[in-house]
Amino acid sequence: MFWTGKGENSLRISIVTTTFNAMPYIVDTARSVLQSSYPDLEYVIIDAGSSDGTIEYLRGIQDSRVRLEIMKGSRPYEAVDWGFRHSTGDVLAWLNGDDLYYPGTISCVAKLFTEFPDVEWITGLPSFVDAEGRCTMVAVLSSYPRRYIENGWFTECTLGSLIQESMFWRRGLYESAGGLNLDYDLAADFELWTRFARRAPLVAVSTLLAAWRKHGTNRGLIGASAYLDDVKRATADLPRMNLFKTWLCRRMVTRQALRLAEWHRTPWIYFSMTESRWKRGAAFRPLTRYGLQHLLMEFLAKRKQTRLVNTAQ
Repeated sequence: MFWTGKGENSLRISIVTTTFNAMPYIVDTARSVLQSSYPDLEYVIIDAGSSDGTIEYLRGIQDSRVRLEIMKGSRPYEAVDWGFRHSTGDVLAWLNGDDLYYPGTISCVAKLFTEFPDVEWITGLPSFVDAEGRCTMVAVLSSYPRRYIENGWFTECTLGSLIQESMFWRRGLYESAGGLNLDYDLAADFELWTRFARRAPLVAVSTLLAAWRKHGTNRGLIGASAYLDDVKRATADLPRMNLFKTWLCRRMVTRQALRLAEWHRTPWIYFSMTESRWKRGAAFRPLTRYGLQHLLMEFLAKRKQTRLVNTAQ
């Protein structure tokens, strides 16, 4: 998708990516950002001291929109926060060094924030790609209850989750929320969303903006236990869910059933094919981002996998 707006009135968009030994995935990540023809894009990349060729590749990018900083030993969130503080964009986002933007994402985001000036933060449809970059799944539109997000009830182990790579927000929201809390090593984004939600509702956009790449060495997968410890610390002083919902969330089957059964009105931006323009409304959607048939097949697959493991033992 090519940018067709008026450059003199365009919002500046700053994307931050942090890397550490990110080859070969950083090649696709950087290309997915820089493929955009949007004129007012700033791409800040902070490397923590890679030794696998990542720095050499990044230094070889010939694009005036790219700013590369080498911060040896920096932690991921520390680098992201540094990138935001030293960027100049009106709209901010960060993309991990293995994830991807879809063609047209940057110009689409610019158009949405321009046409809907009261929207503070948005998220696209979650999607996933494999290690080779092949799209493996696109989720359906789900609801994002503001109270649930600000109370910290939106986690994989409770009522849902937010997809960081599909998030975009205004600088003013980030600054008024106080930025990333660097006391958290793995769940600083989760904690940031709770503070965002206290200031503005999350608006769902019914289009693809980004993809999360699963490749077996994802930081979030390897550090899942530590991530949950961070979440517990971040929610220690927040309101608790009622006991019945807490009990339902203890098992995957009942947790997914709860997400299927609970529906909410959620702020929504969609493209009208009839009017050929983006429109804003409210969608009545379940908490789950998966259809019933998909959940059923996943449940049967997990049960079969468990039986095979038990048999092998």
